[in-house]
Amino acid sequence: MGPDPISLVNTARRDLQTLVNLVSNYERTKDVTILSNIVKLSLSIYDNAINAFLAVKGIRVKDPEHMSQVAHDFIPSEVASADLRDFLIKCLSQTDCNDDYISARIGELGRLVDYVHSVSTHSAIHRGL
Repeated sequence: MGPDPISLVNTARRDLQTLVNLVSNYERTKDVTILSNIVKLSLSIYDNAINAFLAVKGIRVKDPEHMSQVAHDFIPSEVASADLRDFLIKCLSQTDCNDDYISARIGELGRLVDYVHSVSTHSAIHRGL
């Protein structure tokens, strides 16, 4: 049995609130350490959402490197773009990351978590998860 999708989504939703607070702190201070923490937490939120989505849909992926790609075959592009995780990884590895663009991508991350929450709660009602 894989990870519990409801727990993963709940963790992602909690972490999103922490992320909002970090962004607010970053906007006041422009502290690069906070920006780094924003990106790291964003990656964790993204991974939890994708893992929850795959678990709810009953999709197993052998290679973790392909999880995001497989999930985005099923997630509408207006919810989250397929390159969101790649963007976050790139941002984490660079010292110069556009903080305005990060804020926009965090909004996208919020839409992804909301979508996965909707899918997982719908599934829980109908399947008794």
